[in-house]
Parts: sequence; C-alpha cells; structure tokens
Amino acid sequence: MTREVATTMELKQVNRGKVFSYIYQERETSKQAIAQELGMSMPTVTQNVNYLLENGLVEKRGQYESTGGRKAGILCCNAFSRIAIGVELLKEQTRVAALDLYGNVLAQKDFPVQFQPTEDYLAQFGEWINSFVHTLPYNPASVLGVRIAIQGLISPDGETVSYGEIIKCTGMKRADFQKYIELPCSLVHDTDASAAAELWHHPEISDAVFFSLNRNLGGALIVNGELHQGKHFSSGIVEHICLEPGGLPCYCGRRGCAEVYCSANSLVLRSDMDWETFFQHVHSGDAVCCKIWDDYLHYLARAMDMVRMVVNCEFILGGYLQHFFTDQDIAQLQQYVEEQCAFKGMKFSLRRDQYGEMASALGAAMQLLKNFLQSV
Repeated sequence: MTREVATTMELKQVNRGKVFSYIYQERETSKQAIAQELGMSMPTVTQNVNYLLENGLVEKRGQYESTGGRKAGILCCNAFSRIAIGVELLKEQTRVAALDLYGNVLAQKDFPVQFQPTEDYLAQFGEWINSFVHTLPYNPASVLGVRIAIQGLISPDGETVSYGEIIKCTGMKRADFQKYIELPCSLVHDTDASAAAELWHHPEISDAVFFSLNRNLGGALIVNGELHQGKHFSSGIVEHICLEPGGLPCYCGRRGCAEVYCSANSLVLRSDMDWETFFQHVHSGDAVCCKIWDDYLHYLARAMDMVRMVVNCEFILGGYLQHFFTDQDIAQLQQYVEEQCAFKGMKFSLRRDQYGEMASALGAAMQLLKNFLQSV
C-alpha cells in the first residue's frame, strides 16, 4: 500500500513537472494546448495548473481570441516567482547579480573591496550580499539562494575550497560564508559557473571545452550537455598544462604552466600596461605589443591543441579578454591551432561565449535556477 501511495504521488509530481515545463518553454499557452500536446486529460491538466497558480509559479494573462467556442485563458510562467543570486568573488572586487526564472538580469552591482580570508571581510561581504537582496523589489521568500563563484577548486561535497591559491582561500568553508549570509549559500568553481552560463544559453551543446580568458586562465569540460566534474571535481584545469618546461613560475609552485602565458595577467606583466592600453597599441600597429600579442596567440593555440588531442570537440572562448579579440584574431588563433596539429585537415571549431566577464556571476545563479526547474 505504501508503495502504491508513493507511486501515485510520484506520478502527480511527474505530471506537474511536465505541465510546468511546457508552460515555461512555451512562454504563453492554454490548458487545451497543454492537454493536447502532453496527452493528458483536461481534469489532470486543470488540477496541475491550479496547483501552479496557487503557488505563484504560473499566472493568467487574459484570454485568447474566440474561435467559435469559449475563450481559452492564457497561461504564462511567472518569471518573478523565483529569483536566484549569483556572485563572482575576485581578488580585487566582488560582482553580484539577481536573475529571474528565465535567466534575465534584474539587478547587478560591484563590491570594490579587496578579498581577505578574515572574519571582518566575511562579515562585510555577508552584509553587502544581504543588503543587495533586501533592495530587490520581490518577495524575499522567492529568492532561491546565493551561489558564490570562487577562483578555486571546490570539494566534491561543496563544503570546502580544496585549492584556492589565487586569492589565498584554500581550506575556507562554505559555512564561513553562510555565517553572515541570511539566505542559503553554496560554492562553485568560477570557470564551471561560466561554462554553466554558456550551457544555459546554448542547451544544444553536447561536448565542448571552455577556455576562460580572465585575469587568470581557467577551463571547463562539457560532456553530453553537462559539466564533467571528474573524480575529484578537477576536470578542465587547462591553466596548469605545462607549455614551457622550466619556464616562468606559476602560482601553483611549478614552472611553465599555461597560466603564465595565456592568462590576461600575462599580457599585463609582459607589456607593463593595462589591457585597454595594451590593445590600443596592438590595434594601432605598435611592433612590440603586436609581438607580445602574437606570442600570446601561439601559446594559447599550443594549449588548445594539447587539449584537442585528448578531447576533439567544440572549443569556446570565454572571459574578459575575449572581448578584445577581433574577428581577425579569432581567425589567426584558429590558424595557429591547426598549424600545431600533427594531423593536417583535422577540423577545429572555435567560437566566443555569450556572456564574457559576467559569465561567472550569471552562471552561478543559473545553476540555482536549473536545480529549481528540475525539481518542480
């Protein structure tokens, strides 16, 4: 009997999820269309729609024009029924964004304070996040939580920063942040969050390698439309591929890593200029800066080719730096990758991502939205 009850409840949950998912995807529909498209009886559709209406997930917005009979009511997903907060925690600042149920940005703000692994900083950080949430003109109960994208690897249980040498946060706990944040919070590797944003915008992606060209280099691996975390949540760490044995020192303690040749910071160090000034010099034909940029593209091509020898799939350029790439730069990089390859004629697919430097904060929030949508 218990199993029969459980089975009935499970069926109701499945049907509710199907109805909500259909309304969410269609944006605007009717009970009649739902019944026809999902093959459900009208009483079943009505029961599930009423539940969704009562819980604020769906709302009525007028009626369709009559086709001779009774006018059908227009049903829409209430995009503001759930809000997600995504945070990107960087060394020199923090960025926060609030997204509606469709991933639209409702509000965003930067917090220009240097990160410190101290109680004072965490208290200030929590106060700032809480204040940001309180200023949103939405029901606080609708906020799903806060997901923090950190420049560091996160343990499989999501509770600890297992490696965070860039901002010196190795060993920090999710609980350290939760003490000062009113909403439930969770942690995610920043590059994984960026790749999640790309998956949100392009759900058709099957297999891909995501290169994040931010101040520091990062990578993520997408397999069968999902982020591949690996055995210890460490897949896609392209930044520590060795490009030059015995080369320049990396923050990881080794030498010659892709990080020191392919990160945005590597350009600043070589040129002694900020990125905007550097690219102004490149685009004006400055010989020194053009040589630095050409070397950078060669190193990036070498890293990509090494990864491609293991995973031959689509490559996606994300992060802050890719916005400085011209179409000619993309073509040049693609040519360099093909020249690196030992197998001539091997096709290489490369494109830019959708969100650039905002990807980590947005992707973190989108992961919360995805989890919710799958649970309805």
